[in-house]
Amino acid sequence: MKRFLFIIQTFIKCALIFLIAFIWLRFIFDAFWLSLIISFVITLVIELLSVFLTRKKGAKNNLKIKEKEDAENMFFSLAQDKNRLDFFYNLAKSRHSNVLKLKNYIEISHNDSAKVILYPFMKFQKLTQDDIIEITNGLKTFPDKLVITCNEYDKSILNFVKSFSFEIVVVDKYETYFALYKEYDFYPEVTVFQKQTKYSFKDFLSYSFNRSKTKGYLLSALALFVISFFVQMSVYYCITATLLLFFALLSFTNKTYNKKIEKELL
Repeated sequence: MKRFLFIIQTFIKCALIFLIAFIWLRFIFDAFWLSLIISFVITLVIELLSVFLTRKKGAKNNLKIKEKEDAENMFFSLAQDKNRLDFFYNLAKSRHSNVLKLKNYIEISHNDSAKVILYPFMKFQKLTQDDIIEITNGLKTFPDKLVITCNEYDKSILNFVKSFSFEIVVVDKYETYFALYKEYDFYPEVTVFQKQTKYSFKDFLSYSFNRSKTKGYLLSALALFVISFFVQMSVYYCITATLLLFFALLSFTNKTYNKKIEKELL
């Protein structure tokens, strides 16, 4: 199913790139087939470059602005809740049957004997390598997977955890919101609100080009594309349709607020 969805997403992305190239090439060349072939070649080259660059760069954390605020307020509330471990225990119990609450963490045992430990690191400071060492030293037994939720962490942590003999997954407050709260449809009660933060122009752009906006941009561009068959093509149509298709492509491929965690966290 995931492979099928990936194929569909790739097809849509390539179709958007193809339309952008075809609109301009049809404006430049009179020959329909020449425009079609060159557009196909351009699409293929761009897609190959995109795959290469994406593999190198990797995905970044992505949430909508409203969800980002919710994630911050939920972490802020849980950090001040003395019974916060109960919340994570109940969250795990909502999907897993064999769950044990210990002093500082939750232990989940699966039917295949795999053991997962969920460790809420509810401090406002960044999670460090020393913190991970302290956490692992406090475990009674090493699990198959250790999931650590935290406020934030240095990117160096992602390489550091690979040196352990068992899997360690570190998620910040935004990733926790997406991979746990939203995935399990189980949310902590917000009792304390953080002061509203002022979002930058970058946040505004990221929200404007969220994947949910793709359909609107695409339909508008397709409307202009269809009109071009009935009226003489002008630079105005080319520029406007190109911008709309570019916005659709950017919204569809933008990962700033569209993060996906491929496998189940717990």
